[in-house]
Amino acid sequence: MSRRYVYTKKRYVLLFFIVDFFGFLFYRIFSFFKKLAIEAAVKRIVVVELAHLGDVLAITPALHLLRKKFPQSAITVIVSPWTKEAIAGNPDVDEVLVYRASWFDRETKRPFSFRETKAFIKIIRAKAFDLGIDLRGDARTILLMWFGGIKKRIGYVYAGAGFLLTDIIPFDVNLRQEKHQIAHNMAFIEAIGPRESINSDLRMRIFFSEEDRQYINTFLRSNGITESDFLLVVHPGSGLASKCWPIERFAELLGRITCAYPVKIVVVGGAQEKELSLKLRVLTKAVFVDATGKTTVKQLAALMSSCRLFIGSDSGVMHIACASGVPVVAIWGGHNKPAHWGPLVEQATVIHKEIECSPCGLATCGHLSCLKNITVDEVAQEAFKHIARDKQMRP
Repeated sequence: MSRRYVYTKKRYVLLFFIVDFFGFLFYRIFSFFKKLAIEAAVKRIVVVELAHLGDVLAITPALHLLRKKFPQSAITVIVSPWTKEAIAGNPDVDEVLVYRASWFDRETKRPFSFRETKAFIKIIRAKAFDLGIDLRGDARTILLMWFGGIKKRIGYVYAGAGFLLTDIIPFDVNLRQEKHQIAHNMAFIEAIGPRESINSDLRMRIFFSEEDRQYINTFLRSNGITESDFLLVVHPGSGLASKCWPIERFAELLGRITCAYPVKIVVVGGAQEKELSLKLRVLTKAVFVDATGKTTVKQLAALMSSCRLFIGSDSGVMHIACASGVPVVAIWGGHNKPAHWGPLVEQATVIHKEIECSPCGLATCGHLSCLKNITVDEVAQEAFKHIARDKQMRP
């Protein structure tokens, strides 16, 4: 059955259908028929991505393409506080603005603030942006661009509020998870501005400083890890519980790997995942260095650039590994399809079990069959393949 909206709950579909019906009827009924006519001479462009780390990294290839298409334009990106580091220092971006999107806030969990939002809208209006881009398809972002007085507002309509856009990118919501999010983002940018052929590069980008690299070098040396060691980085957590493989299986996996190969292991994660790494320490026979909560996003990227294999779940940390070009073994649950959010890196293995209820989009799950069906043997075999391949390639 064809769907108009991305929502699965009937009440949200009904709500946005009613809002959009009257919105298009009374405000911008002809928006669907408006053709994209974005001039290359646009002076100020703003791209909004207020979600999580992986989402922000996934727009970096699109930003690179946007810079090629609009080389003379100033490009601003609006992100949330928890992802600012992921975009800071990106040469395709001239300015980064920060707005705390409460609906994505997993850290402070503070409620929506009218005062913060009003002050931020004032900042946007003062910038006098010519062009606003919402790659996410988010009604709240569309509202932010509209209240911010952005002249041309481009986005999708599958999440509602499309009547507030000046230009609409066609999108078949039924095929959303059949194509990688990065490919969706690139197709969006390709549809606007100059139409000349430009080579598309799908690599995520993250940039760190020499200080970040030195911090990691010192950290590794102080823990007895040298450049000649095979460094394995493991992330047993994720932003959502529905994406986490049982920690007991991670413990057994690390034991198997260290028995088979003389690797050095660093376990990573945010400060909120410290309890997970402590539990892993108790459960596993493997010796590992615990870097949980000890690195910034950029320092973590520097660490990834020094490792030879990453093993972990569907998470922003996995996407940092991809942005660093590291071989990846991804343990994939049923939250979303690997085709939509899987690792885009040359050497990547996704271990995934297709079950009836996936993709579910749930934050928590009572049975986690999709992940529990993945055995330690399966993950260990794939890890061994990557390690053996690396050893063959190195003198």
